[in-house]
Amino acid sequence: MKKTNTQQMPIWLARTIVATILLVVAVMPFHAFISTWGGATIGPLWLWKSWKELLLLVVGMITLLWVIVTPAIRRDLARQKIVLAVSGFVVTVMLVTALNAQQNDATATAAGLAMTLRYIAICGLGYLVMKYSDGFDLSRYKKWFIGVAGGVAVLGVLQATILPLNTLSNFGYDKETTIAPYTLVDENQNAPRAFATQSGPNDFAAFLLLPLALTLLLGYRRRPWLIVSGLLLLGLFFSSSRSAWLGAVAMIAVLAVLLWGKRFFLTPRGLVVLASGLMAAVLITAAAVSIPSVRLQVFHSSPGDSGLFEGSTAAHWQASADGLLRVADDPLGCGAGCAGPASSYSDEPRISENYYIQLAEEYGVIGLAFWLMTVVLICIGLYRSRSRMLPAVLLASFVGLSVIGVFLHVWADDPVSLTWWALTGLVIGYNDRNIWAKSRKSKVSSRSKT
Repeated sequence: MKKTNTQQMPIWLARTIVATILLVVAVMPFHAFISTWGGATIGPLWLWKSWKELLLLVVGMITLLWVIVTPAIRRDLARQKIVLAVSGFVVTVMLVTALNAQQNDATATAAGLAMTLRYIAICGLGYLVMKYSDGFDLSRYKKWFIGVAGGVAVLGVLQATILPLNTLSNFGYDKETTIAPYTLVDENQNAPRAFATQSGPNDFAAFLLLPLALTLLLGYRRRPWLIVSGLLLLGLFFSSSRSAWLGAVAMIAVLAVLLWGKRFFLTPRGLVVLASGLMAAVLITAAAVSIPSVRLQVFHSSPGDSGLFEGSTAAHWQASADGLLRVADDPLGCGAGCAGPASSYSDEPRISENYYIQLAEEYGVIGLAFWLMTVVLICIGLYRSRSRMLPAVLLASFVGLSVIGVFLHVWADDPVSLTWWALTGLVIGYNDRNIWAKSRKSKVSSRSKT
């Protein structure tokens, strides 16, 4: 009689997890649009916005129960550094939140927990299904993802150039209750910002980084893919998201290093790239001083402002400085939802415009340390598999998104965080499965010899 593999995930559970991940990732590019339209016309809005968290909670609890009742899986997971780091972060999140529950708004706390734990959950599900099941081939979804991202980018370009400003008002968009139907650069009616079906231009631009990295790497091998890269770059440009522009530069630099080696920027080609980048930065800065339209796009500063950094730029640095002062006053953290986008549900919003400061505000320096430990271990795993396309793309896009995180609450955005962390969980799980399978074979081989 054939023995059942006690370390194999049941096929029904594996298929449920994969279906959940694919559904969430597929809807994310349109989630803000669907939830806004559905919430405004049918309601309730909170259910349209939180269906994915509820779905991940149900599937996650079932998967956690399977882990608990499977001793072999528990023992194997307990030896993984990344699992220990994630567990430390989650425990810190729950403990700090519980200790501050009485003084925080309940709605803001629930939103904060959802924003923090949802990407951890989908990453963990992807990790488990790829490591402990027969595996699934997700490569066929690559073209679909690129096609969707390209379509969203084109829609963003049309939004910023041709479509009337109030077009999205027909779908429930409202500045006071849902999402503003349009966004302007420095309140200039002649400078609309693209955001397509996302919740805002910065979120839209951050979402484009992952498909941009993918198409650039594909275009390095097959030039037609660069046409899609051009569309994504256009969308990035019309978003007027300066943080995403900086993130894209950092991401492309990492891709160059991954393609041509660590010493790329010491080669003649690399020196030319560096010199060209420096010259472009100097020219853009000079143009911004003398050309009003360039000044508006680059510095979000109108000619009537007293300085280049007046307005949103100065407000950003002030918000970050205020966040650092709050961390210094309470280094142990004030609990989920006390800072960041979730705090907008409370009477005292605390928006530092910096994701790392937000984590330190909510979960203290200990929570931030566990989070940084987690992402460092993830990046090490991706770097070791950099010869494959998806790990290289995820690693490069993470660097770009990390740059954005200095200026925005990047991982609090649904499409960005759930897409990147879902794919990363799948990739890391696949890598660890190969290691785990080899170790199991070696153990079986040694037992048979004895």
